[in-house]
Amino acid sequence: MKKLLFLLLLVLGTLNFALAAKSKTFKIIVQPKEASIYLNNQFVGYGFAEFNRPKKRTEIVAVRIECEGYKPIETKIYANDLRSSVSYTLQEDGFYRTTAASGLVNKFMTIHLDPSLYIIDEQNNIDTSKAWKLLHQILLNYFEEIATTDFYGGYLQTPWHYKTFQLSDKQMRTRVTVRDISTISTVAFQIKVSSEVAGAMAARHGEFTNVDRIVKELEPLLQELQTRLGKMHNL
Repeated sequence: MKKLLFLLLLVLGTLNFALAAKSKTFKIIVQPKEASIYLNNQFVGYGFAEFNRPKKRTEIVAVRIECEGYKPIETKIYANDLRSSVSYTLQEDGFYRTTAASGLVNKFMTIHLDPSLYIIDEQNNIDTSKAWKLLHQILLNYFEEIATTDFYGGYLQTPWHYKTFQLSDKQMRTRVTVRDISTISTVAFQIKVSSEVAGAMAARHGEFTNVDRIVKELEPLLQELQTRLGKMHNL
């Protein structure tokens, strides 16, 4: 009984010593150094943060760490945590590694057709069949098929091209929509490359949102549409 009491006192003494020795502050160190650190939704620094340890045992500090190109981290620091510091290394997000930023997606761009791709006859009828043929050739290098094509209505649309990424929970989809807006004064196509992204769970419900990025394997498509069909003019 005496030994049991002695061990209990020893444990309590050690615990009290540890609690007394706890630093009054807590440090968070993150790699990469440009990562943003948020405590209870308040921004506190890049790559490093130091804050006063919670005094109440029930108090919790919510930690969120974010950096473009990396998966975010969300965790919690409790008042009874005996550590004085903690370090985190963010994991790269495959979505950012295999996509590129673009200011041309999700808006119509006007391509003034090269004169060699259309004919205007004596009755001012416009024939853009050569341009449509070339457009199909370009798109079929990137998409397996054309979902909708209406030459006489001047409308074309590809199906969605879906892309998943390693080391990422994101899914991306891309499609191209074309409208023939030709007039006697201006023979042109309006082309829109739609680019949308969703998290893994949201994608199952079709909850995609616009994103100003494009899959790198489709990035040359933007240049081809501009240079092979004619000259681009933003709306």
